[in-house]
Formats: sequence, C-alpha cells, structure tokens
Amino acid sequence: MDAASPLMRRAMPTLFAVTLFVSAMLLFAVQPMFTKMVLPKLGGAPAVWSVAMVTFQAFLFIGYVYAHVIVRTSARAAIVHLLFLALTTATLPLGIAKSFGVPPTGGITFWLVGLLAVSIGLPFIALSATAPLLQSWFAATGYAQARNPYVLYAASNFGSFCALLAYPFAVEPLLPLHAQSIAWSLGFSALALLIAATAAIALRGIHGAFRPIVATSARPTITQCLNWASLAAIPAGLCIAVTSYISMDLAAVPFLWVLPLALYLLTFVAVFRERPWLPHAHVLRFVPYVVIPLALGVLGGDKGHWLLMILVNLGAFVVLALACHGEAYRRRPRPIG
Repeated sequence: MDAASPLMRRAMPTLFAVTLFVSAMLLFAVQPMFTKMVLPKLGGAPAVWSVAMVTFQAFLFIGYVYAHVIVRTSARAAIVHLLFLALTTATLPLGIAKSFGVPPTGGITFWLVGLLAVSIGLPFIALSATAPLLQSWFAATGYAQARNPYVLYAASNFGSFCALLAYPFAVEPLLPLHAQSIAWSLGFSALALLIAATAAIALRGIHGAFRPIVATSARPTITQCLNWASLAAIPAGLCIAVTSYISMDLAAVPFLWVLPLALYLLTFVAVFRERPWLPHAHVLRFVPYVVIPLALGVLGGDKGHWLLMILVNLGAFVVLALACHGEAYRRRPRPIG
C-alpha cells in the first residue's frame, strides 16, 4: 500500500474525472438516441421532446435519491451499486420494450413516460447516481482535493456537453440506430469496470481506510434546503420552457432541443470550479440586461425575426442559469473537515 500510494495519489483524481466523464457521455447520449428510436411511433412533434426531457429529469432525480440513500451505508454502497450495474447490464442492449406496440389515440403522454421507464429507466437511473456517488467516495478518500468534490461536476457536465453536441453531428449521421445501441452498451460495460476501480480505491483510501464524510457545519436548515432546491429548479424549468418555445413557437428544427440542454450543462462547467469562467458578481450585473429584451421579445416579438428571438432566448437563459448555478455553488455546504 505504501509503495503504491504515490502512484495512487497522482492517478486518483484522473480516474474519478474520467469515470464521471464517461458516465455523463453515456447518460446524455442515450437521450437523443432513444428518443430517435421512438420517433417512428410518435413522429417528430416538439411535444415529444418536451415530454421526454421532463421524464429524463425525473429519472435523474430518482438516481440522485437512490445515491443519497445507499451512500449512508458507507462501504456497502459500492457493493449495492455494483450489483445494480450488473443487473442493468443484463438488460442491454437498449431497445423499445416489446410490450409497447402502437401508441394509443389518447393519453399519449403517459404512454411515452411508461415506454421510457420500462425501456431505459434502469440504465438511466444507474448512470444518474454515478456523479453523487463518486463525489461521495472521492470526498471520503482523504485526498487533498477531496475538500471540494463539487469540482468533479465540471468533468461530468463537460462529458454531457460533448455527448449532446457529438450526437447530431457525428454519431447520428455515421451509425445506424442498432450500431449506436451496441456501442452504447459496450460503453456502459466499460463504465461498470471504471466504477468498480474507483470503488476499490475509495474503500482502501489513500491512508488505507475509508473515511466517512463528517460535516463541519450545522445541519442545513429547511430554508437552506429550499434555497438549494429553488436555485436548481429555476434553470431546469427554464431549459424546458426555452426548448418548448423555440422549437414549437419559433422554428421546428430537428435536434434544436439539444442546444438549450447543452448550454444548460455548460453553465455547470463554467461555475462549479474554484475559479469560474466569469465572476459571479459580473453575471448578476448582466441579468437585467438580458431579462428586459427577453420580456419585450416574448410579449411582442415578431416571429419573422425567429433567429434573433432564438439568440435572445438562449442568451437570457445562459445568463440566468449561470446566476442560479453560481449562487448554488456559492452557498454549497462544506462537507469535509
């Protein structure tokens, strides 16, 4: 252990970052890939994208809750999650569940939610839990940088950003859906091995023992929890709203919904770091200057200038998301003593 410690010290942050990067790429590659599988059944209406995005957000939340619950079991959390990954791997490759045939004439929203849950619910939840679990394991290793595990979100969200941009420009034009599903399944199996490696390192720890996370401040109050939830919910809601507005009211362009989601993820990369790309105080000063033209455009904008309206909506969305995420990062709890 002692002889391996210097190598482990150098390799640990990279291993955790790479694992999170791969996990995020798989998580956000499956969204356009599977939604494209469903299109022949439902058509390319923008409402399909909106329902799918809300469902994906719900799966993401379930994954976070699952991670929060099992991480309390300390060492057994790794075993539980690896078993979950093994169970999920047995359901691959991805495909539309056979029990879902022709869509019903009514209640199509609930039908689509059920289809997504049965077909990709397990792998999506397993991938969603990876980021909070690995941050917890990294914080428990005793590594020097573990005092601020939130920076791992930069690697995670950068992977998501890359996946979303790569799919319409590289993956979708070059690979048929069946080949995409096989490649994604192989990537998921490789990720399971990476997670097993990070779990093994975390359980041993740099100093030879897994250290449970110890809070250094008082238990968060209800007000603090509501503030964190609100600061996270506002950009997520805006992402859905902006996507619906520009794809339904302005321009029905295929994969246009990818752009707001990619920008949403990029705001995490920009602020969840020790040195944000743009100081938080500067972002807050920009807010009034983007909200006013946005309001004027939405209330009385001419749809003939649809490209300008898209740019105004996306610009305002990015600034507001940066403001909320930056404030959430500023108010983050300090988990490590």
